[in-house]
Amino acid sequence: MLACAVTCALAASGGSAATPKAGAGVFTGFGFETCTAPSTTALSAWTASPYRALGIYLGGINRACADGNLSATWVATTLGSGWSVMPLYVGLQAPCVSATKLKLISTNLGTASAQGSAAADDAIARAAFFGLPAGSPLYFDMEGYSTTNASCSKVVQTFVTAWVDELHGRGYAAGVYGSAASTIRDIAALGTSIPDDAWIANWNGIASVFGDPYVSDSLWANHQRIHQYKGGHKETYAGVTLTIDSDYVDGAVVGGTAPPQPPAPAPAGSVGSGDGKATATWPSGAFTGAVVVTLTPVAPPPAPAVYAVRLTVTQPDGTTPVTTFGAGLTLHLAAQGAGVVPALSADGVTWTPVHRLASAVLPAGASFGYTVEPDGSFDVLTLVPGVVGLVPDTTPPSQPVVSGRFSHGSLVLTWQAASDDSGSIASYRVLLDGGSLLTRPGNAHAASVHSFHPDAKTVYRVQALDAAGNAGKPSRPLVVVPTQRPSGLPRPLPRWAWQLFTWQHGGGARPATAPKKPPAWYWRWSAWRLAPFHLARR
Repeated sequence: MLACAVTCALAASGGSAATPKAGAGVFTGFGFETCTAPSTTALSAWTASPYRALGIYLGGINRACADGNLSATWVATTLGSGWSVMPLYVGLQAPCVSATKLKLISTNLGTASAQGSAAADDAIARAAFFGLPAGSPLYFDMEGYSTTNASCSKVVQTFVTAWVDELHGRGYAAGVYGSAASTIRDIAALGTSIPDDAWIANWNGIASVFGDPYVSDSLWANHQRIHQYKGGHKETYAGVTLTIDSDYVDGAVVGGTAPPQPPAPAPAGSVGSGDGKATATWPSGAFTGAVVVTLTPVAPPPAPAVYAVRLTVTQPDGTTPVTTFGAGLTLHLAAQGAGVVPALSADGVTWTPVHRLASAVLPAGASFGYTVEPDGSFDVLTLVPGVVGLVPDTTPPSQPVVSGRFSHGSLVLTWQAASDDSGSIASYRVLLDGGSLLTRPGNAHAASVHSFHPDAKTVYRVQALDAAGNAGKPSRPLVVVPTQRPSGLPRPLPRWAWQLFTWQHGGGARPATAPKKPPAWYWRWSAWRLAPFHLARR
């Protein structure tokens, strides 16, 4: 899993492929594909997106989705509204493909060649069924397979050669979609039977058709490439969410007649990271014009981050950077375990702390900040691009504010919840004279204690600990001191005094020897017995 891109507008430009066909045009810009063709209503909403080319799955024995919205009427409406389409055919797959339950090409080369020709004929029939013009570019979808199986590579090359030759013989442009490291690597060696166009799958998050480490820039150099730079993820425009793969296109398509213009100002939008762990959203007006927003997971994340994603914003050319935003872009980071907090890196190496916000509003002068959701996830609000990561929390929690009262001989400590950058407190430690007496869970806000020094001060404090093990500053002390024993008491105290005290507090019977009206000293002594300790005034 690697990349993710989104834009709010794009430009289309013309050109010609090396072997032009009657129904093939050239589109340059952003494209996408969905398993099932979107409705024309959804495509109308997506004129607010950067995309103007759409991959459609015509057929094939390994096609995953049914026709759905796809029909000759749908194609005509889609082309007429300015979209270009990129027809895909998902036929037999490489015999060494790792996916299960797929129908595979024969390992017999003669049979493989016949199967390639048959696939081309069926793709042409399907294209005609959906109203695509003769000569349209047709792309065979050959999913990635083993890169170390020479005999399997030979089977694929034989099959693709027959696919290309049959399409050319019938006047169609031949294309192939596949992994840069396997499919495209192998078909690059086909010589005279090399496809007209290559649809290169490499989920590196880079919106460009050149510079792939597996494919020489000298091949398919004349408007003959499509780069699928991000796999399945969700994007939302004009309230319509689709699950798509993202492409940068500079190659053969079935072209529309009047590309729809993007709305102004730049609309609100959202895009996922492709790994299900991050989503970027922005309001209308966050950008003054057309932009490309790219969200790319960084793997492995730069130390000490446990997760990182790169947020890039460029002009529609995919190259010119946009360095500031007109309104905050919200980057939602899924919970990645306890003890981490967001940080920002401009260079992917040095991390800058992101300050926690009291609300989802950046204060004046701040470029970024974050809030914590109840589930432990984070919302990072930023006015600048960069690498956003989750790094170990090194900031201790806040100091608890503690109060206390005596109840039935015990001291009841209560405290307001401490705060922490990570959003949660793991536990509270009750300290007796500076040492740990007991620990309470992070959602507790009270504790009852009854350990006191009979002849000296007893000091209680409460300390918060976060999930990363950071211990906050202990609370201000609550000092318990012995209450002075009343003067004027008889020595020794008569037995009836102890018995009467016990009876008055719910035990035994009233002693017969106790006076009906106890003396005044008794009441002073009884009150002292009930509260032999008290809190010292601060």
